Amino acid sequence: MKALPEVVCFGNATIDVFVHLAEEHLQKGKLCLLPDSKIEADNIFFATGGSATNTAVGFSRLGLKTGIVCAVGADENAKKIVSELQKEKVDCTAIVKMKNYNTAYSVILTGFGADRIILAFAGATRHLESEKQVNWGFVEKAEWFYVGSLHSKPKLLEKIFGFAGKNAVLVAWNPGRSELKQGLKKLAPLLKKTTVLFLNKAETEFLLKSKNLKENLKKLQKIVPLVVVTLGKNGSIAFDGKKFFFQKAHNVKVVDSTGCGDSFNSAFLAAIIRGYGIKYALVLGTENAESTIRFLGAKNNLMRKKI
Repeated sequence: MKALPEVVCFGNATIDVFVHLAEEHLQKGKLCLLPDSKIEADNIFFATGGSATNTAVGFSRLGLKTGIVCAVGADENAKKIVSELQKEKVDCTAIVKMKNYNTAYSVILTGFGADRIILAFAGATRHLESEKQVNWGFVEKAEWFYVGSLHSKPKLLEKIFGFAGKNAVLVAWNPGRSELKQGLKKLAPLLKKTTVLFLNKAETEFLLKSKNLKENLKKLQKIVPLVVVTLGKNGSIAFDGKKFFFQKAHNVKVVDSTGCGDSFNSAFLAAIIRGYGIKYALVLGTENAESTIRFLGAKNNLMRKKI
């Protein structure tokens, strides 16, 4: 009998091509590419990516039974994504294959450490809008939903959160910029159904229109039981309504930060699911993120250990 998933990841699935450029293209810390010029890349590197696949592999490598809901096209890139997920022991039963659309694709201009530029094509992900496409029978027995950016209309998010509430599934949410643009008032009904909210510092400031970190966490925690905010090189912070928990970052060489948030979030939530406290969850999340940023590709150096 097939094992039921402990966590199901909703989000996007992409093929990422990392284009590594030399620092000579930087002017005052900014990338400058002149029109009608030919730029020699130092290196290119292909990998799978997207919030759903990154976190699904992150959970699976930490020993959790993991499923995934995402959309791919009917192309060779879709085959690569599914094949990799299967090798990582992620249950691909609920992946939606769309014959009329291409799989999402990102071109990542990198080589400058933490800073990079991403050219993103949402592809099939943007069309995962009809709730009828989701295999609800597969996901209904999950303990947790991890929801990343879906690049789709609010209707699908409302369906996911409503379904979770009706089936006693806990929700961890890492909204993307397309969701955050809706504003706090419109997102509030979904936030009220969220158990753990993941944001980075810039996203928190964008959503609340304030740079006061602790006050922002307090405001969000009045809606969500546990709020976790990553602070880049300054570490991470969490607030549960009673206590602030802070975890410093370590001085590691940053090759590329793509997928850093996904690796942090999957490890943090895996620790919570396994019954560990917030402090250890921050430590594990930091360890996973710092492992990832030392290499190109969001999954290539994700931790492998059962917790």
